Amino acid sequence: MASLPHVCEQVHLPVQVGDDTLLKRMHRGYTLDEYRTIVQKLRAAMPEIVITTDLMLGFPGETEEQFQNTLSFVDEIRFDAAFMFAYSPRDPTQAAKLPDQIPQKEKIRRLELLIERVNNTTVEINQAHAAEGKTFEVFVDGRSPKDPEQWQGQTRGGKTVHFYAGRALTGQTVQVRPISGTSGVFTRNCCNTGC
Repeated sequence: MASLPHVCEQVHLPVQVGDDTLLKRMHRGYTLDEYRTIVQKLRAAMPEIVITTDLMLGFPGETEEQFQNTLSFVDEIRFDAAFMFAYSPRDPTQAAKLPDQIPQKEKIRRLELLIERVNNTTVEINQAHAAEGKTFEVFVDGRSPKDPEQWQGQTRGGKTVHFYAGRALTGQTVQVRPISGTSGVFTRNCCNTGC
């Protein structure tokens, strides 16, 4: 990936939970140390890589300590974003038959805490990029659905960008400089493109 200019610097690397005992119970074929090694190699080869993940809370028998381990792992890795879910039993899976199903209210509590933790990290990462003042290559999708005066596009890392420009840019790649960042998107000024 690092040596191919046409491959974007983004990897979706599902981890599910941040606890080795739970990973084993979920029949995942990796440990957290193996996961860390992959992340370290990716970041060493591509320091600007965007890493996203899948996280699931409330697997049967998940303890409060195991949940806290997941929060700690999220803090350690600092994902750019995550798809986060509460475990939901599905027949005829083996997990649906396991004892110690977590009450729905507790799953939602844990999920809300996880969402807050990941979103806070995402905001920190995006605001840091905005503060650096560097430009990003953005492929323009079209007008922003939130503000038809703005354009919307994706960075090479798959982050959504909203920005102003004086001409139509759909389908083009432009250089955009950040002015602020939120949990979901960057808002940027267009620069160095004559737009």
